Amino acid sequence: MTTPLPDMSPGNCTIDYSIPYHWIMEYSPFVSVWFYIYIVFFVVEQNGSLKLSHQHTAILNHHFWNFIHQIYVCIFYRPVAHLPMFGFQIGGVVRTWELNAIELWIVWVWVAFVLLLSMVHLFYARLYTISRMMVLNKYRSLIHLSTVVFILSIFVSLGCGSSILLVFLSTPFVVQIKMGAFNTYNSRIIFCPDFAIVDLSMWQTILPNALAAGGLAVLFFIMVFMGIASLIVLSTKSPQSSVKTLRTQKQLMQSFVIQVCTHTMFLFIPVVTCAILAFFKNLTNVAIYTTIFCLVHQGVITIIVFAVCTPMTTKVAKSCNGL
Repeated sequence: MTTPLPDMSPGNCTIDYSIPYHWIMEYSPFVSVWFYIYIVFFVVEQNGSLKLSHQHTAILNHHFWNFIHQIYVCIFYRPVAHLPMFGFQIGGVVRTWELNAIELWIVWVWVAFVLLLSMVHLFYARLYTISRMMVLNKYRSLIHLSTVVFILSIFVSLGCGSSILLVFLSTPFVVQIKMGAFNTYNSRIIFCPDFAIVDLSMWQTILPNALAAGGLAVLFFIMVFMGIASLIVLSTKSPQSSVKTLRTQKQLMQSFVIQVCTHTMFLFIPVVTCAILAFFKNLTNVAIYTTIFCLVHQGVITIIVFAVCTPMTTKVAKSCNGL
């Protein structure tokens, strides 16, 4: 028989809203929505038709899930980090709905995996588009392999996204996690229903987080594979290729490099930094909020970078065409 959690209603759970992170996150979607509207017109203009190609459809799909992720994290969930127990309390509009923070956290994990899967789809769509441009495609087997890898990434996302359900939808495990954390940190906020604890000293949290981290690592290496395959195909030049094809190759190469650099700087580096700080037990709220801000707004950052760099790459491509 499990020990019941102390009865604490959400009204007794105190949230510190003095953190600048909150008002920045709360209002940022209303500012960034104009960037997402801009990307729709930008993609249609680049495509040259309302009937979008596979690549441009993948771009819009990726930014759509970026926007959904931003709305969910900034307005609905808006988690409040608590250290040293490393937990999250609801700080968004749903805090008044008496929802469970763990269930909302599961939704966040699912949305994050869908977002990463849309990124893999974007890499695959670009590779597929590049392969169709080639007059003599020497890498047909590589393209077929990338299709298999893309399908594999879908199952990886489904499997690893579901891994967190193994523990956090089990009430006895939740009780054990919260009781163990309370015995360690002696903080009654742990028993709030809108508080999710991530105690990495217990197997109940180590297992799902390890599976989720493994899934993220697999998706990352799949994107690396797609990226290398794209560079290999792009580096191929054929005497039969038209000037337009070669110019498009240059634009795609530059676009690809811009995207990889942007995502690496604002998506992976903050996460790795937080993981290293947590390993050495130097993780602070500043690092956590900075990472969340970068993760949530990396879509907007990518749009801004593309808006600045695309005219430059177009100018370079035209100058190369005139040589």
